[in-house]
Amino acid sequence: MPWDCESDGVSDLPHGVLSEQLQERLRGRRLVSAIFVTFQFDPGFFEQEVLPVLLDVPLSHAAAIRLVQLEDAIRTVPGQIAVYYDANGLVASDAGSAKLDVQRVPVRHRTGIFHPKNAFLLVEETEVAEDGSRPRALLVAATSANLTRAGWWENLEACHFEELTPAGRTRLKDDLVDFLELLRRKASAESRQDAVSDVLRFLRGTEQRVQRSTDDRIHAHFYSGRQSLPDFLSGIAGSRLVGTYLEVISPYFDDADDCAPLRELIERFHPSETRVFLPRSPAGEGLCRPEFYEAVRSIPGVGWGRLPRDLLRLGRSDELGLRFVHAKVYRFFTKSPKRELCFVGSPNLTSPAHQTGGNLETGFLVDLDLPRAPSFWMEADERKPRDFQPQCGVDGLAASGGTRLELRYHWDLGKGETYWDSPGDSPALRLEARGVALGQVGPLPSRTWVPLKPDVAERLRDVLSETSFLEVIDLAGVRGLLLVQEEGMSHKPSLLMRLSPSDILRYWSLLTQEQRNAFLEARAPELALVGADLVARARLVVDNRALCDRFASFFHAFNCLERTVRQALERGAEREAVYRLFGRKYDSLLSLLERILAGEGPGDAVDRYVILLCARQLCTEVARAHAEFWSVHRADVREIEAALARSSDVRSVLVATNPDEMPAFLEWFDRWFVRRAAPVEVES
Repeated sequence: MPWDCESDGVSDLPHGVLSEQLQERLRGRRLVSAIFVTFQFDPGFFEQEVLPVLLDVPLSHAAAIRLVQLEDAIRTVPGQIAVYYDANGLVASDAGSAKLDVQRVPVRHRTGIFHPKNAFLLVEETEVAEDGSRPRALLVAATSANLTRAGWWENLEACHFEELTPAGRTRLKDDLVDFLELLRRKASAESRQDAVSDVLRFLRGTEQRVQRSTDDRIHAHFYSGRQSLPDFLSGIAGSRLVGTYLEVISPYFDDADDCAPLRELIERFHPSETRVFLPRSPAGEGLCRPEFYEAVRSIPGVGWGRLPRDLLRLGRSDELGLRFVHAKVYRFFTKSPKRELCFVGSPNLTSPAHQTGGNLETGFLVDLDLPRAPSFWMEADERKPRDFQPQCGVDGLAASGGTRLELRYHWDLGKGETYWDSPGDSPALRLEARGVALGQVGPLPSRTWVPLKPDVAERLRDVLSETSFLEVIDLAGVRGLLLVQEEGMSHKPSLLMRLSPSDILRYWSLLTQEQRNAFLEARAPELALVGADLVARARLVVDNRALCDRFASFFHAFNCLERTVRQALERGAEREAVYRLFGRKYDSLLSLLERILAGEGPGDAVDRYVILLCARQLCTEVARAHAEFWSVHRADVREIEAALARSSDVRSVLVATNPDEMPAFLEWFDRWFVRRAAPVEVES
């Protein structure tokens, strides 16, 4: 039950569900680009459960079909969806590995762990404004939740959203730009980062507010980790924090006998009273050192606190257990005058989280508009645990289990590359996938992309149809988990289904995402190559239409495809056009041509020839209207042209039916068919 500090009833411990809060903010809008930043990353969970919230499309309950539907929906996003995660924070769960067109970027923070948890969602209105534009906005979230099942579904987390618009002034612009520039630098050299570029372009069009506050109300500020957390709080709020009540919620502490970060906060701000959340195990053990517990309790004006039990229940029954409190909140408030400044984000109450040269952390400091005088969220917890079980957890320590090796595969180029992210050269390393050896790489030079050997790249290509997780084993037998970065995903064959030419044409004719999803759900059980979910089979109907009806359906399908491609290019969604024309998915133009030329498809040679001519006409029109796009994708265009050149094989079959008259007829027919007819105006 993630926690949103903007919910109603702040003094009554605000709470809500993160996915519902996100859906509410996306209502009436559609996604343009998205950046997620996280310490722990479960790619399968993210694709199956988080992406649907962003795309807001009806999906099947069957996992395999849902992935097909998401694969279709995600390519309509004009920009890119990217996840930046700590290279040691990968989580391989039952949800599986990554399969969709999401950029996955591992990050290594040299002095600690890469610990921020943020979302940057660039959105636009679904309704067109009077001037013909679609107003855009940037939603920014700072949260304590990792991109994992526990973070989104099980833990008690904290989150705050801010919205930026081009017309508004904000104190967030400069700090957000600095953080995103830092994020871009932390990625491997030569990595395309289109989502970051999109968000930065939007931010640079906003106006930075000079004043920190207006009418004694502090504007929201973003903590980018460039200074210590106490310095940030003091620099923004200063004397407003002195003498307030302080409430701290953090699941992890230093593995020490004293709490240096807490003492520094108290020395800086001299709170009237302080309560610190005491994390306990399900058995009631204190999750810190006993010496640490006593040291905190011995500080004048400081006591341990507990959150209401009703908030922590996993369900109505106590037998279901309690949620793990993973939230990180630093709350300063006064009762008279009523005021509350709340810092929400990723920093635990640990030295690496609070100091410069430690972890990379982020968060928001917000001055809340209060309906009533605030009070403590937590009750005093004076019951000393009988036993203690100190925990640092993966959030409290620099996690291990990852690797400094990076691996990416370019589906559009058919090649793989490796990158060793360390100052020195790598040792020789073995690659395995699900216990099967893929080959050896290295020794590799430091921080340089090196091509994979062709045989290793070919085996990698084959294994990526099943999993994007690999294990990297060094000479000492130490294993590290790696998530393959996949580029040119439009050219990755669909993992789940293969449509017939008739189905492709019918699919192009569907006008809405809802219609396409319904079609996929009906057809996928017959066509899916993986997945054993229990789903109903749709009854297949044989379509025996007259010749004119068949031709009309071909023309309609290609007209719909052309309109979709041209609209995508006109609104800057080039990736969708690439998917539709050049991709290797179940419904791309190139897939249709390959099936037609293989002798598959509706009807006879006449039908196949007309379809090929429709394809040639489509390409001619797109090349004429969008010459730059056609030129940029010249390598893909050559594949299309090579396929269309093979239409002579089908033509030969037609000529053989009437060698005397058919050649002249086809020459006349081809010339007039490919030429686009001009509309005729009828005089009234």
